[in-house]
Amino acid sequence: MGILLVAVIATAIGFVLILFIGRNQPVSPASPENLAREGHGEMAWVRGYGIEGFQRLLLTLFTEMGFHPERSERGSATVDLFANDPTPIRGGRLYVHGLFASAPATDADEVRNMIESARAEFVGKGVLVTLGTFTSDAQEAARGNPIDLIDGDALARLVRKHLPQAFAQRKI
Repeated sequence: MGILLVAVIATAIGFVLILFIGRNQPVSPASPENLAREGHGEMAWVRGYGIEGFQRLLLTLFTEMGFHPERSERGSATVDLFANDPTPIRGGRLYVHGLFASAPATDADEVRNMIESARAEFVGKGVLVTLGTFTSDAQEAARGNPIDLIDGDALARLVRKHLPQAFAQRKI
């Protein structure tokens, strides 16, 4: 009976210490409190890894989504990724253009440039990715064209779904 009483008391003291030490701490790096503290959207942490980290994130994400990367090029503020979707009937070549620039919203000119680049590369579909947002003009320019726009929030959902460990730990 004595050992059981000591175990119960030790367990209670352990829980009290955990509650006391963990007071005012977010539950996990992906918790809403932690995200709100960082500001600038859920994917703002990617900026800390620079353009190389952004390229690594896009490569890893699209590979995890089932695409086979053919080549990837990196500029000072952009990433170009060419991938192949091996799925029969709906598959094909994909051109992903990632914008790392810190502009708050991507405009229609970027979308039009992306559409022209995709046509020049003879790909079936283009994907324009930004850590920020798209203006309404950019969304209108993409409508009816074989291009998908992925803003920071949509990118966060994709990373959370396909790379949950990276999203939770904020590591690429």
